[in-house]
Amino acid sequence: MRSNILRTLRIAVLSSMVVLTMQIIGTAFASEMDPKFIYKTEIRGAIQPSTASHLKRMIGDAKSSTRVSAILIELDTPGGMLEPTREIVSEILASEVPVVTYVSPSGARAGSAGTFIVAASHIAAMAPTTNIGAATPVGASGEELGETIKNKVSQDAAALLRSISEQRGRPSQALEMTVTEAKSYTSMEALELGIIDVISKNQISLLEEIDGFTVITPAGNITMETSNLKTQIFKRTMLEKFLDAVGDPNITFVLLTIGSIALTLEFIQPGILIGGFIGLLAISLAFAGMGQLPVNWLAVALIFGAFVLFFVEAQAPGIGLYLCGGLICFVVGSFLLFGNINMAGFDRGIFGVNLWLIGIVGVILTGSIILALKALSEAIGKTMPSHTSELIGAIGIVKTPLSPLGTVQVGSELWTAEMQDDRSSPAIGDYVIVKNTDGIKLSVLKQDKDQS
Repeated sequence: MRSNILRTLRIAVLSSMVVLTMQIIGTAFASEMDPKFIYKTEIRGAIQPSTASHLKRMIGDAKSSTRVSAILIELDTPGGMLEPTREIVSEILASEVPVVTYVSPSGARAGSAGTFIVAASHIAAMAPTTNIGAATPVGASGEELGETIKNKVSQDAAALLRSISEQRGRPSQALEMTVTEAKSYTSMEALELGIIDVISKNQISLLEEIDGFTVITPAGNITMETSNLKTQIFKRTMLEKFLDAVGDPNITFVLLTIGSIALTLEFIQPGILIGGFIGLLAISLAFAGMGQLPVNWLAVALIFGAFVLFFVEAQAPGIGLYLCGGLICFVVGSFLLFGNINMAGFDRGIFGVNLWLIGIVGVILTGSIILALKALSEAIGKTMPSHTSELIGAIGIVKTPLSPLGTVQVGSELWTAEMQDDRSSPAIGDYVIVKNTDGIKLSVLKQDKDQS
């Protein structure tokens, strides 16, 4: 009886050991088949709405996964827009997965808006010979803000940095000075002040150095285990890549210009459907880009107005007034295109269109219009000697006010015209009679409808 009991106990213990061993092996096997990793993404260039949506999607995906141990952001930015920066900061502060921001490679910077992202991260790191700071708000195209607006935006930005500092235990005064005094720090200075946690020469050394760090998240304290983990790139979607591309101010400007030219040509010479198609496509892409940028809509109106004037010049060639006005509107609108101070950014010239590009496009546009008008004048001039003499005595309709020069329609053609005397000034739609011709310019008198 006693031997039976001992045999049963031996079998039970042996069975338990076998089950426990199988569980350990299964856990290890599962861990080997489904290892943890670190999500990684890169931010290069200005902070825009597409940047915020990409990071928000990555943090959300990391939270829903059991395999993501941490998020690594490699940062090199001159700054960017305030509202997307606020969104990014909010997402990082609320993230249950530790976020590590690494300013890299050497020579990179976390300028203005980048300062907020670095400060908000659970672990802030920089490569040697990088810098951080200079977060004083300015207009989106780099212009100085008015004193009242500047104080308001600066106080708002400083308050945001103070709240970040309190939550992350970083030096609030040193960070505030990046806003109030446009202070900038080297990586070594930032480490000494406690703005960042570590300086690492590359990603491998960074993951080794932060291994064992304890960070505070909404989910509780987490001890970093990063030394042996691999990184996995969190890829941008096609939409994010597209918005990043068209969100470049220079590309948006070129698309807007091409679209306006194509539509103007379509109006001048109706029936060229490809011109209308290209114009609508280019302008649609330009507006998609504008959604990523701080647009000055008055400047957009000036650019469109410029092409309206070019169209009018093409309808009444020879005086050049509309051409000059259009060029002035185009240059001024291009210069102010992304300069709306009500959407203040953090750095100079991030969203401004390159001045060389404005100049090159302006010269090409001017040359093209002059050549087109010259060709048109020559084409008209070839038929002028016999054709214009036949117009004397013909009845025309006023299309634009004759003050002093305007446009009249004689038959199916539009002509530049002036009044032969100043005693009567016909209104648009009134009839006139051609009394004389001077090249492509007609001399007319008002004609009563009954007499016509």
